[in-house]
Amino acid sequence: MTNNTDLMALERQDRIVALVNGRGSITVLELCAIFSVSEATIRRDLVAVTEKKLIRRVHGGAMRIGEVATSEAPIVQRQLENPEIKAQIGQATVQLIRNGETLLLLGGSTGLAVARALHHHTDLTVATDSLLITRELLQQGKHKLILLGGMIDPNEQAARGTFSRLILQQLHVDKVILGAKAIAIQRGVSTETPEEAELFRTCVECADHIIVVTDSSKFQKSALAKVIPIENIHTLVTDHRLEVSIVEHIRGLGIQLVLV
Repeated sequence: MTNNTDLMALERQDRIVALVNGRGSITVLELCAIFSVSEATIRRDLVAVTEKKLIRRVHGGAMRIGEVATSEAPIVQRQLENPEIKAQIGQATVQLIRNGETLLLLGGSTGLAVARALHHHTDLTVATDSLLITRELLQQGKHKLILLGGMIDPNEQAARGTFSRLILQQLHVDKVILGAKAIAIQRGVSTETPEEAELFRTCVECADHIIVVTDSSKFQKSALAKVIPIENIHTLVTDHRLEVSIVEHIRGLGIQLVLV
């Protein structure tokens, strides 16, 4: 016989599925606040509905089935995906940068493509979380470099964590250039984990101008943790395969859109 506690759990799980399908994704902490229960209770609920294949369980929360996966291949592998398009995006992005500016250039395969295209520039001050970008710019030998500290993520070959955010809070730059693992008109830029989203938001807060660089395959997808709404972007650099309706919407928001 089903008791009242079981019925309450089943009702809560039904509501969780509805919330995930309605929003696209949700975190454990958000669900705790909504239902006024413990993290342990929510995690048990997520296990139950995941086993029924009603949602996708991810680190820190849950996503609608069919949304973008929350784990990417390591950056060494991603560099081999769409290399020509990423190189073109890199070349277009550096046309937006003037000699002598201060930049915050975040790691990722498209961010690395931007770094490789900076060899004609001089006297830039570039802060980055990426070991690969640092190595590339050191080889160019034309710029001042600031490497953010913290724990090294071996898949991204980049610094993460509290130390990185503390350093960023002391910086102010002309432009921040960041890649997007997922971007959608309704939800904006999102990324795999709440921790990474917090790092990205800290980066955005220390810049006068926000440039997002990504290929068109990342559009109309959503990852777990929201970074910024799309209307907060000043300049978006992507490729010409972007759907016409999305192009029109982005330009209608007043965002500078650069297509390669």
